Amino acid sequence: MKKQTLTIARWIGVLVLYTLLSFLLMEILGRNGVYPTGSDTYYHIYRGDYLYHSILEEGNWYPLINQDWYNGVELLRYWAPLTAYAMAFFQYLAGGDLFLGYLFFCGVVFFFGGISWSFIGQKIHRFWMGTFIGILWFFIPNNLCALFIEGNLARSLSMIFLPVFVMYLYRYLEEKRVTDFMGITISFVLMILCHLGYAGMLALATLLFLGIYCVSMKEYVAGVRAVLAILFGFLLTGVWLLPSLGGGIVSMDASETMKLFFQQLSISLNPFIRLTDNRDTFFYFGLSLFLLAVFGAFLSTKNNRPAFWVAIVLVLLSTKTMYGVVCALPGSGYLWMLRFFSIAICFVLYSFLNWRQLKKRFLVLFCVLIVADCIPSGYLVYGNQSEKQPEERLDELWEYSFLEKAQEMTVQRLALIDESSLGATGAFLTTAWRDGVKSSFGAGWEAAVTSSNISQLNRAVSGGNLTYLFDRCKEMGNDSVVVKLSSLSKHCTVQQLDEEAAASGYELVDANNDYRFYHLEDVTGTFGIITQYHAIGIGTGNHSFALGFPGMEETADPYLDHYSFEELSQYDMIYLAGIAYEDTAVAEDLVTRLSEAGVRIVISADGVPEDRESKAQSFLGVVCNTITFSQGYPLLETIDGELDTDLFPDGHREWETKYVDGLDEIWGRVADESYDIPFFGTVKNDNIIFVGLNLSYYWGLTGDEGVEKLLERAIDMSSRALPERKLVPLTITEDSRGMVIESDYDNVNTTRSFHEIFDTEDSISEKNHMLIVQKGTTTIRYYLRGWEKGAMVSAIALVLWILYLGYLRKRAGFVKKTEEEKQMALQERSVAGEQ
Repeated sequence: MKKQTLTIARWIGVLVLYTLLSFLLMEILGRNGVYPTGSDTYYHIYRGDYLYHSILEEGNWYPLINQDWYNGVELLRYWAPLTAYAMAFFQYLAGGDLFLGYLFFCGVVFFFGGISWSFIGQKIHRFWMGTFIGILWFFIPNNLCALFIEGNLARSLSMIFLPVFVMYLYRYLEEKRVTDFMGITISFVLMILCHLGYAGMLALATLLFLGIYCVSMKEYVAGVRAVLAILFGFLLTGVWLLPSLGGGIVSMDASETMKLFFQQLSISLNPFIRLTDNRDTFFYFGLSLFLLAVFGAFLSTKNNRPAFWVAIVLVLLSTKTMYGVVCALPGSGYLWMLRFFSIAICFVLYSFLNWRQLKKRFLVLFCVLIVADCIPSGYLVYGNQSEKQPEERLDELWEYSFLEKAQEMTVQRLALIDESSLGATGAFLTTAWRDGVKSSFGAGWEAAVTSSNISQLNRAVSGGNLTYLFDRCKEMGNDSVVVKLSSLSKHCTVQQLDEEAAASGYELVDANNDYRFYHLEDVTGTFGIITQYHAIGIGTGNHSFALGFPGMEETADPYLDHYSFEELSQYDMIYLAGIAYEDTAVAEDLVTRLSEAGVRIVISADGVPEDRESKAQSFLGVVCNTITFSQGYPLLETIDGELDTDLFPDGHREWETKYVDGLDEIWGRVADESYDIPFFGTVKNDNIIFVGLNLSYYWGLTGDEGVEKLLERAIDMSSRALPERKLVPLTITEDSRGMVIESDYDNVNTTRSFHEIFDTEDSISEKNHMLIVQKGTTTIRYYLRGWEKGAMVSAIALVLWILYLGYLRKRAGFVKKTEEEKQMALQERSVAGEQ
């Protein structure tokens, strides 16, 4: 009884301590003059605010689509929903105050993160040590980075459940209790609902840990059951998880993003970089924690060593030298290794806490080192203590960037072109601050149907393709465009920016040293767009080429034989780059018939597929052969005269490309003392043209005027040519259940993104991710496909989980009974021997 009273008293004291520290943390953050910081913080604030108003005003607890960002985005489908509900709840507690709700969030993450470690400390009979780590957990540099630099509130929320998961995992392997098996599954479900990607990383790190633990401890059956507990976690979330696998994040190519999550070991373990100006541009694991991991890997007890080794391996895999190795692994596009740091740190701290045999002097030493390691990251919490409030700072930026004026003038949609330099703050200012308006941009772009459109716009502004930039802004329904000048290519001038804006019908409204605001003339109400392209691109390379030649329509399907003659014969020119086809004969026949019908076909030799039989890259009898140039092209002899090009840009000094054999008429050749090879010409007739040497990519990198003229000759179209676009009035009525669109014209781009949740009996289609409707009334209902199957998966998983728990409980009882019988038999033998 006395022991129970003492336990209750300890918990009351710790709860009071955590409560006081949580409010102190909120007070410091509220006065730090910079909160809320983090590149993605305003994404989570906005999502919580949207859900908060959706629940209060419409009673809709799961809004399917938000029309404010990305021409329409499914905010809760592709990003795990728990953080959004948490932010909405905290905003409710704050009386609707966005920023007080954010402070509540930070306080709760600290409070419950600490409670998790105290709970672990109690379980392993080191309550006060667990409480010490619980207080420190929030301030671990990598955890502060996630919350205040990345602004990844979802990952920060999962830090509450991560330590509990590790504890239950360890306890199940050691004690094999059914309750610990349950704990693994439940804590993993909560991790999934916080951040699916991070839960996946945790699952991979756990597999690594189990591999080391099971081999060293020879606990194979328990290890397999632990994996099964994690699988149950995935299956139990099927009602949300299954619909989320229908596109969005799952369908994107994450390999480019992956490269950003590797860095040198000297950076990951350097505590002094946080004292420099670039302190916010890297991930810091913690020198003290790494030293502890190495110390524990060799000197701790046998059961604790696997966790220390896992941390060491994960840190080493995050180095740039290991990038090639990680890339070779299955699913490597999602192995963002620097994101594993908090998982590795959690394993280290748990084993540190569980290392009961560690001598007190070493325990104190490492505690002091870890605390000292956290101190330089304190600036993320205390800021500049100016007490300047978020409203004041946002208003200043809102006015200076012309977003205030743009919101007043915008009729349909506003595009802020800044290459995401403002992070999610720019999207928040555009759509949610003061009199917010709809935008083609947003935050959390991976979940957007129009993510490739947005990527193209960012490539256009950074690459100087300003003609493309304004034309595609118009295609996406933006009657207002604000451009941040620092995002422009260094080769572009403000005069060029104004000229290209005017070419698409935008006039300059206002400007300062950093921003220029343009508005589309003669827009008075909601509009759609009817577009006529005279050229079309097919293949993986068509998007890059369209940046330089915006008069060309872009396509998503690279398979040439998926298109019909009737469909393609409507165009004057077809550009083929990086194409594929299921049947070579069908593809060649299609191209031949189109050329004979007067359609110009331009084929990039560098993107011709390999023939299945001959293993050569050939098409229409033209063979594309490999050649490599160093530093630059030799002198090019073309139909228009000699062409002396610029050198290859840095990073491309060795240029592997293709020349062509089998042309009927040669329009260009490389001729010098070493060789005489054709790279440009026609086959079969003058309408089928092959272009080699990867000239389009070279031009995209260098902007070489001579190559530009050569490409213009090939496609018979100017690089400044634009598609014909006509703005037409639309009437759109919408609510949380769907929308009704009324049009007086056929083939109208509504400038709304097309989603698979659209359910209608009327005629709709998709082009470049935009919703196309026909003349008349189109009624669309929102319907989340796949949720019924997901609910069934969750229900079946729940039944199987409960049955398996029953099996484990029964199995545990049987094992216990068997052990007792063995003990009794031994005792009986012992007594018989004595007699």
